[in-house]
Amino acid sequence: MSHSNNWKQYFDQKAEIHGASVKSSDYFDDESFFIQRDNTLRWLGETQGQTILDAGCGVGAFSEPLVQRNTVHGVDFSQKSLEFAAARGLQTSSQDLTGMDFEKNTFDVVLCIGVIQLIENYIPVIQELARVTKPGGTLLIQTLNKGSLQRKLLMLIEKSKKFDQMYSMNELKGVYERFGFEEIEFLKYYHPLKLVTQSDSEGVLSGMLSTSFAIKGRKKRG
Repeated sequence: MSHSNNWKQYFDQKAEIHGASVKSSDYFDDESFFIQRDNTLRWLGETQGQTILDAGCGVGAFSEPLVQRNTVHGVDFSQKSLEFAAARGLQTSSQDLTGMDFEKNTFDVVLCIGVIQLIENYIPVIQELARVTKPGGTLLIQTLNKGSLQRKLLMLIEKSKKFDQMYSMNELKGVYERFGFEEIEFLKYYHPLKLVTQSDSEGVLSGMLSTSFAIKGRKKRG
């Protein structure tokens, strides 16, 4: 299930079944979702009066805490999911993440949570996210860790892989630098533990033990 139309059908069906629940997103369980969301938004830092894009927002549960003090736009290809995101206060639109209709340098913060592992060619997506990020703005992406020993074992056990794409932290750091980002940092998650760690590099041990990670960087000015 790697093609976008299959994923659209998949997430439309999940939204039909689970509604606005976080079960419409693909996490191990509800607790895992909230642990990652709360730690990620805390790591992002205080936001107030900012223009934020949640790219691949699903039902809007991840960026919902940001709505009260910011203007949050949500983009997704699942129309059913967007109905629930709009009810959470996101300004929603169905768009292709490789070619959105936002102007260049529009957003103070761009979030892309659990999306690029669904996409075979993710580089154009990051390029587009970089385009709409303001100079001095933040791009934060969360995805699956290619180096995770746990995920490698799961791939051996499971006959069919839900996710075809996983990434190393160093790989994404290189892509960030290519598209003009600096001050690049990582937040690493270790499911089923509630532990998270922060660093500016992949690290050998954490690179093997973390099941997923977020990467953020600041777009260079000028």
